[in-house]
Amino acid sequence: MNKFTRMAVGALTVAAVIAPLSTVTTASALPAAGKDWTTLESLNRAKQQACKVSADEGTVWKIYNRLDARRMPRRWVRVRSTLTATRSGVPTARDWDSGWVRHGNVSAVGTFKIPKTGPWALTMSIYGDNAGSGGELTAADIRHC
Repeated sequence: MNKFTRMAVGALTVAAVIAPLSTVTTASALPAAGKDWTTLESLNRAKQQACKVSADEGTVWKIYNRLDARRMPRRWVRVRSTLTATRSGVPTARDWDSGWVRHGNVSAVGTFKIPKTGPWALTMSIYGDNAGSGGELTAADIRHC
């Protein structure tokens, strides 16, 4: 082996060791890691899920949301879900939309905050191309992360 080949092999070896370590670090830093998800609604084994943590010195709930379509049958190509905060029954700009999620995938985790006190509620929906479901709930219906 010449000097260039030894350096290339050495660099590849270092990269092979570092890449899995950085993947482990990244995976453990994901917002979804270790959360105790509450399933808000299911549609053909796709699950809209949320959990909450106290934030801003205990004055608000930070709500994490995701759509898990890993167990959805293949004949259901895609699903979508939303979660919107309402104040006195009026929708606010505090909302989350999963976007379309294909069979076998999980959406990105999204968050928004709502005050712990006052007339706040949540409206959720989950739907596919041909069916859907939805309803209202409160932050008290969602478990802590």
